[in-house]
Amino acid sequence: MELARPLRAFRHASRVPELWRCMRQTVNWGTLIGGYLGFWQLAYPREFRTRRGDVLTLEDFHDLVTAWIVFFRREYQVDSSCRLIVDAGANIGTFSLFAAREAAGARIIALEPFPVTRARLEGHVARNQLGERVACRPWALGRADASRRMDDSSGISQSRGLCGEGAAGGGVPVEAVTLATLWQREGLDQVDLLKMDIEGGEHEVIPATPPEVLRKAAALAMEYHPNGSKDELFSRLKDAGFALAHDAPAGLNSGVAHFRREA
Repeated sequence: MELARPLRAFRHASRVPELWRCMRQTVNWGTLIGGYLGFWQLAYPREFRTRRGDVLTLEDFHDLVTAWIVFFRREYQVDSSCRLIVDAGANIGTFSLFAAREAAGARIIALEPFPVTRARLEGHVARNQLGERVACRPWALGRADASRRMDDSSGISQSRGLCGEGAAGGGVPVEAVTLATLWQREGLDQVDLLKMDIEGGEHEVIPATPPEVLRKAAALAMEYHPNGSKDELFSRLKDAGFALAHDAPAGLNSGVAHFRREA
């Protein structure tokens, strides 16, 4: 028992930078830190507020984890010079909100196909007065333009992905589009940053996308998932002219990687 507290502190030592960011950026940092590290259970829903005015309504612990890794762990890097950002897999808008503050002059296109989650995204965009800068779209990225279904068996919105093509049974109908179709619909020739967190869909989208279409993005920040090979994804992006800038593995074939298009 005497060793319990020192060991717990040692276990969290690697998180000092993100704990410090939480302390600097939020007023109720003690409550958030304790809830995130599991020292106590928080009551939900609750508001997440930063000192610079960002507001999110957290409905459960998973929302808190999402806010934490975006705002404090800085899982995705956003250059302040970005002018056009695509947020594929926008969920409730945490990254879109973060990116809008980090790149004050950026316009953001946020893709969220799941209806209930998209309603929360739209609510957060409106509440943070970002309606003129963040455009919400009801599309999923896929290997082809098609009607697909999105898994609704999990109550965790961050874990919902597209069902397999031709899969029978349940799920919510959504519209899937290719990157080429997205660029065409939005009239995009170049994008400064494509953030992609599409719950394993990257393993169908990236191999199916021609290199010249991928190269319309100057940078790619991607969460990759263990339903496919990390090496194959990275190789495909290298062949398309992207260099790996940073990789943060979380496990076998899972993590977050940043790529930059080579000149």
